[in-house]
Amino acid sequence: MNKSTFRLTVRGCELDSFGHVNNAVYLQYAETAVWNFFRNSQLLDMLFERGLFPVILESTQRYIHELKIFDEVRIESEFRTSGGIINYKHKIFNEGTGKISCKVTGKLAFVDHDRVICSVPDELMEYLESDNNDNKN
Repeated sequence: MNKSTFRLTVRGCELDSFGHVNNAVYLQYAETAVWNFFRNSQLLDMLFERGLFPVILESTQRYIHELKIFDEVRIESEFRTSGGIINYKHKIFNEGTGKISCKVTGKLAFVDHDRVICSVPDELMEYLESDNNDNKN
C-alpha cells in the first residue's frame, strides 16, 4: 500500500446553488489527487514514455460533511494493486474542522494509445507494494 496527501482550497466556481461544493467536484478532487500521486512518485514520465495513461474504471462517493467556499481541503489517498488494477481510497478532509467531508473509492487501469487495457508496469507495482513511500504536497 502507498499513501499520498494533496491539499487545495475550494473555489467559488465549484459551488452548487446551496453554497456547497457540487457533488461532481469531489470526483475532480479525487482525480486530481490521483494525478498528483503519479507526478510525485516520479513515475508519470515512465508511464507516458510507454504510452500508458491511467483511466478511472469506477468511482464511488460517500458524502459526510459539506465543504464551502475557501475551505482548506486535505485529501489523504491510499493506492494498492490487485490483479492488474489499482484500487484507491481517498478521504477528503476539511482542514478547518478536521472532519471528513467525503470518501471516494475506485479502481483504475492503464490503457495504451489503442485504448487497450495493459498490465501495471513492474516499476509501479514495486512502488505501490513498498510501504515507505509517503507522497505529500
